[in-house]
Amino acid sequence: MAMIAALVGAEEASAQSSLNAYSPYTFYGIGDIHQEGNAAIRAMGGAGVGFRNYLYVNSLNPASYSSVRNNSFLSNFDMEGQNFYARTTDAKTSYNTFNIKDISMSFPLAKGLGVGVSVMPYSSVGYNVSYYDDSADVLAGVGQVLNAYSGSGDVTQFKAGVGYEIFKNFSVGADLIYYHGSILRTFSALPSSITGSGSYYSLSGTSTERINSFFGKVGMQWTPISSENTVLTIGATWQMGGKMGGEVVTKVPINGTLAPDEYAVNETTTSTFTMPSMYAVGMYLHRPKYSIGADYEFADWGSRNEGDRGANLAFRNTNTVRVGGQYTPNPGDVRNAFNRFTYRAGVRWSQCYVVLNNQPISDVALTFGVGIPLRMTGLSNVNLGLELGQRGTTKAGLSSESYLKFTVGFSLFGEDYWFVKVKYD
Repeated sequence: MAMIAALVGAEEASAQSSLNAYSPYTFYGIGDIHQEGNAAIRAMGGAGVGFRNYLYVNSLNPASYSSVRNNSFLSNFDMEGQNFYARTTDAKTSYNTFNIKDISMSFPLAKGLGVGVSVMPYSSVGYNVSYYDDSADVLAGVGQVLNAYSGSGDVTQFKAGVGYEIFKNFSVGADLIYYHGSILRTFSALPSSITGSGSYYSLSGTSTERINSFFGKVGMQWTPISSENTVLTIGATWQMGGKMGGEVVTKVPINGTLAPDEYAVNETTTSTFTMPSMYAVGMYLHRPKYSIGADYEFADWGSRNEGDRGANLAFRNTNTVRVGGQYTPNPGDVRNAFNRFTYRAGVRWSQCYVVLNNQPISDVALTFGVGIPLRMTGLSNVNLGLELGQRGTTKAGLSSESYLKFTVGFSLFGEDYWFVKVKYD
C-alpha cells in the first residue's frame, strides 16, 4: 500500500489516547526510537558510552556495570512527560503524553564484577491521519474517497548484563536484550459518490505486529588517565542486528463487516523488519567540578531493510552525535545548597532511519538538567531534565515537528550499612 499520501496529504490529525508517541513519521518500521540512558545522561545530550560513575546505572554500555562498589546497590527510576506539536502546509496538531521512562538497578557480585538489569521503552508508534483521494481516476470512477490511518503501540526492551574489570582501568561487559511489544495499525477507505449513481462499500482492515526477539550487546571502557583531579574514560559498544522476529496478523473484513468468518483477508506472516547493527564510541572527561562527554553512533538500517519505491519510501543508515557536560559549583558547600546542585546541558543530532519523498529527515535537540542531592551527606539524588527538539520539514508535503520533554528521575545509592549483618549478643 502506498502510505505516503497519509503523511504528505494529511488535512486533519486528531489526538488519540494512550499513545507514547504522536508523529506521522512513526507510520513505518517500529516507530520512534527513544533516547536511552538515565535522566542525568539524557540531560547531557545522551552522551554516555564513556560515562562511568559508581552513583548511576548506565545502561548505554554494559562495561560500566563493573564500576558499582562493593557492599552497595544502585537503582534508578525515571518518568517523562512529552508535548508534541506538528504542522504541515495544511494543518497542525498537538499532543501530550506521560510514561515511565526507565527502571534499572545494579549491584556487585565480586570485586570488579557487577550486574545491571533494566526495563525501558525502546520505540513507540502513534499517529492518526486522514486525507481525501483527489486523483482523477478515483474521482471519475468512484467519487470522493476518505482514507484514514491510525497506529499505536510500543516496543519495550529488557536488559540483563554483567561488567567485569579484567585489569586496572579496563573493563568489558555484555548485555542480553529482549524486545517485546505489539503495534496495531488500522486503515479505512470510505467512498462517497459525487454522481449519485452506483453503490460502493467502505473498506477497512487491521494489521497487528507482535514482536518477540532476543539480541546481544557488548562494550568496553578504558581509562587511560586516572589521577586525583582528572579521569578520562574511552568507551565503545557493538549491538548485533538481525530479524526483529514475531508475526504480523492482517485482517480485512468483507464489505466492512466485522464478522470473524467473513474476512476477505485473514493471514499471519512473519515480520520482515530487520534491526541494524549499531556501533558507538565515546569519551568522558571528569574533573572535580565539571565533566564533559561526547558520543558517535552508526546504525545500518538502510543496509538491512528494503524500501517501497512506489510509496517513495527508503530506509537509510543513520549517524548520531551526542555532546554534553555537567558542572557542580562546590560539592562540599554546607551553607549554600545551590552550590551542591549539579547543572547539566547538551546537544543531540540524529538522522531518522526513513527517507520520505526523497527528503532525509533529521532530529536536533537541546537538553538541560539539574541534579539535586537528597541530603547533605547522602549520595542519592533527584535529576530533573528538559529537552527541546525539532524534527522533519514541511518540504515535499511532509510534517515539521517540535517537541518538549520533561523528565524526573530518582537515582538511589544504597549505603554500605544496607549490607551490614546485625549481630545480637
